[in-house]
Amino acid sequence: MTHSTPSAPSSGPSKDHIFELFRRPDGSWCLDLRAHMLDRPGELADLAAFLAANNANVERFYYNRSEHARLVRLRVGCDSATVSGALMDQMQRMGRLPLQDTTPPTDPALPEIGTITDQDGLLSLKVTLADRPGTLAELAEVLRNHDANVIHMTYDGDEAPGLVRITVATSCPDQVAALLAELNQSGLHFHVQWQGMDGGPIDRVIGLSAVEQFLFRLKTILPPDKLDRLKTLMKSSDEMGRALLDFRRESGEDPESMAVSEVFSNILHLAARSIGKTGNNFVMRLTGPLNVSKEVDLYMLACPTGGNAFLLRTDAEDVLIDTGYGLYYSDVCRWMQCHGFDPARIRRAYVTHPDADHAGWAAPLQEDFGTRVFMHQDASQVFAHENRAHNTGTRLQALNISFTRLITRLTELRPPNVIEGFDPIPGTPETMGGFAVLGGFQVGDISFLTLESLGGHVAGQVFFLAPDHGLLFCGDYLIDVSSLSERDKQTLSIPKYLMTSTNSDSRVFSREMKMLRRFMAELQKQLVPQGITARVCSGHGGLYAVEEMGWARKQEDTKE
Repeated sequence: MTHSTPSAPSSGPSKDHIFELFRRPDGSWCLDLRAHMLDRPGELADLAAFLAANNANVERFYYNRSEHARLVRLRVGCDSATVSGALMDQMQRMGRLPLQDTTPPTDPALPEIGTITDQDGLLSLKVTLADRPGTLAELAEVLRNHDANVIHMTYDGDEAPGLVRITVATSCPDQVAALLAELNQSGLHFHVQWQGMDGGPIDRVIGLSAVEQFLFRLKTILPPDKLDRLKTLMKSSDEMGRALLDFRRESGEDPESMAVSEVFSNILHLAARSIGKTGNNFVMRLTGPLNVSKEVDLYMLACPTGGNAFLLRTDAEDVLIDTGYGLYYSDVCRWMQCHGFDPARIRRAYVTHPDADHAGWAAPLQEDFGTRVFMHQDASQVFAHENRAHNTGTRLQALNISFTRLITRLTELRPPNVIEGFDPIPGTPETMGGFAVLGGFQVGDISFLTLESLGGHVAGQVFFLAPDHGLLFCGDYLIDVSSLSERDKQTLSIPKYLMTSTNSDSRVFSREMKMLRRFMAELQKQLVPQGITARVCSGHGGLYAVEEMGWARKQEDTKE
């Protein structure tokens, strides 16, 4: 217990003390403290009644569930130091006092902090109370009678005597109406600041957690036919909420990262764009067929958001290189069946890396049609640890955990049950273009080699190269920015904003980009005499011919 000078009472407990007791010039005593408060209806009434019964007059009160769901800051006035001490002793015995100035740790014996899902049950008020002991307890009892859970409350008797700002969550609009009716009958003077769906922007409601703000804002953006998907998302909101809060904490430690509000805004944008483009709103962009050999035609499939998928069609089978977000899978299958494609013909799927926008269809294709899925051996660890920077040791590794979990849940990514590796090819070089050759595979008359990335973008990254036919499938490398539509640019900017960079190691990524450009420029020179055009099939934007990019010319200029 510490004492301050009578002339300079603090605005609250210092960071070094959980409570502070000081004597005023008039001889009364003032106690600043922090107290536990559970996130449930009636908790405020219990606390207020306890204080009133112990002759403690509440002078300041601050509770914001979004900041500390189980912690309230108080200033109470007492007639004597003895009364103050007895109050503290009793609160200690009741478990109301935290042992340190932090949010109380999770206690399995305590009820979980619930997620508010009904915006119609929210109500924000300004209430004017009479200047006498016990009025706060009377208000709290009215709230308890209607199962109204206080999620935000402020009161400062010095700055605004009698004025209480309060936000409560009830289970439905009928409870809100009943609560307002009783407040009217009680003779209390109050003003409704925000009520239900018609209250205005949800950002004005103080006390909602980050995930609740996120879900309510998402609900206002999605078309009506997407609300079922939103409800499913809400059911997993506890898990998603932890990921959001983890992301906020990790991003806050990175000076280059965005402000939290911008982070949530961009997550919201990605979710809204993706979920809102499913079902009747789904549109596939098809490029092809491009005849790349005597036996193989190439198609590029692009969903509204996410990465490109490349379909290699032969007489015997279809082979997929990369996929889009998992939430589009059902729509993709329906689209294919309506446009001359059969998902059951996709016997193999080769995935450049385990990001959600490239691996989303792999698991459902395997489950529905027995499609064999081939990826780097580290991909299974990325899925298992839910960290696209797993085992990279970079400063963004922790931040990538939260990013991976968020995108996984929003886009419905599931890991395939069985992931196969790449068979070694006798007679192939150990490296090509500076990248290790892991193995290869055959599609019709095209021989592919699998090159291992140096790890600049994500763990488990590979490139698929057909050197004799000049084809490179490289995921998020070598994107032709000029080919991106405004929609593509907006969508691609979202994950970039969510993290400082979508790359596990940007310096390594830049070096890999230079290596790939140099290699493809050299390959183009070798193929020109054969009349073959080297092409890059990137995960975003359009596929393009290497000769259009002028890489060889730039290399010559650099040499000069």
